[in-house]
Amino acid sequence: MKEARRWRLVLGILVSVIVAGSSLAQADEGTLKCVGIYSETAAGHISYRVGTGDWVVIKVGDVIPANAQIRVNVAQDWIELTPSNNPNAVYKISGSSAGDIVREVSDLEKSSPRVVSFPQPSGGAPDPKFANKMVVTQYNSRQVYRQPGQRGKDIEYGDVLQANGTVSIIAINTTITLMKADGTTIKVVGPLTFSVQKALAGEKLYKFLNAP
Repeated sequence: MKEARRWRLVLGILVSVIVAGSSLAQADEGTLKCVGIYSETAAGHISYRVGTGDWVVIKVGDVIPANAQIRVNVAQDWIELTPSNNPNAVYKISGSSAGDIVREVSDLEKSSPRVVSFPQPSGGAPDPKFANKMVVTQYNSRQVYRQPGQRGKDIEYGDVLQANGTVSIIAINTTITLMKADGTTIKVVGPLTFSVQKALAGEKLYKFLNAP
């Protein structure tokens, strides 16, 4: 009798775990994660809503529901999003001077994403393809990357930054997160201009943070 009750209890726990795991997988299916927001003005409020609900301002790191709409209402602004289960694919929605841009998440995922790659360390060894490089994994507001003798480029998700380049974080209390060849990441808080080489070397930067 006791043995039968024990096995019923074990079976019940297993079923609960399977159901919970299935629900989690369904919750992630079709959702998008915000990995970058570009804005030159304080007027921009990139936002999302579900159905006829209120518009909710999107922050970097937010997960957007699969049945949501995303709105960009300033021409200079844009947002970058990845499928929650695939950080190597990225979608971009840019604003327009003609008026608000509104996109359905479900329609966005039917389009072709930009494909990016990140370091894949093996056996504790850094990925040799990313030696002396850092890759952008998140950013907010305007960030500019420059290499010697070249014009600056507005940073996007997945950009590969060479050691001889510099990064300028334009606005106060905005951040950029960079991944090294060994898979570790660092977060830098602006306003600040810093060399990629110093970040690679782990030198102390103004408001330099180690991101877990």
